[in-house]
Amino acid sequence: MIKFFKHIRKSLLMENKTGKYFKYAIGEIVLVVIGILIALQINNWNEKRLQKLTLSNYYERMHEELESSRDKLDNFINGIDSLVIQNRKTLEILSSNNKDSIPTLQKTLGALGTAWVNNFNYPIVEEFINEGYLAKVNNPKIKDELQAFSFQLNRFKTLDKGILDQYSLTIDPFINKHLNYSQIALDRYKTNLVSGGPETDFERLFNDLEAWNVITLKLELLVTQKYALQEFKAMRERLIELLTSELNLKP
Repeated sequence: MIKFFKHIRKSLLMENKTGKYFKYAIGEIVLVVIGILIALQINNWNEKRLQKLTLSNYYERMHEELESSRDKLDNFINGIDSLVIQNRKTLEILSSNNKDSIPTLQKTLGALGTAWVNNFNYPIVEEFINEGYLAKVNNPKIKDELQAFSFQLNRFKTLDKGILDQYSLTIDPFINKHLNYSQIALDRYKTNLVSGGPETDFERLFNDLEAWNVITLKLELLVTQKYALQEFKAMRERLIELLTSELNLKP
């Protein structure tokens, strides 16, 4: 093809047809430019097609990941709610100064010595965001929810550190000093422990300011954790709904 065009230009020059030569040269340039534009358009179209396929693949995998975490998250929230209830019950018993409630107090105090961190793992969602695909999302609602979801995951890391610090710096030292853990541990943990050792002076706890504050601060952090989890659950549900719609899946 190049030889063909070269032959035409040579013929025009030999015939001294300069005007036609320049017109032909311009036409040839125009054809080359059009060819380049077409090639760029095809390449652009192909890139968009591949990007759409990549996003669709990620959407499907994220949808499956979020769906599969439903039961685990719900069970975790229920567990935290149980700890909230038991710590609040402990404070109510101490506030009542009712010594007859010591058997119940012995059961609820185990929630003080129980700390569960969130430690959630959503590798596909995190990979999607870390690889920069969020900028390629056309649906603004999906983009906003993914950003909020990612932000909440990072918040949980801070919250987890607070939970672990509280346990190691205040709760664990308090239990070691004032409570026989084998007496107060939750039933799920007590079966693996050895009963015995010095008895806990439960009556002393009713007028112990340190006990009151340690349990109160534990309850405060648990409530914060519970609300953060409920907010996270709502985000997850909205994101599942958006991805379901985007993928034209049946709810």
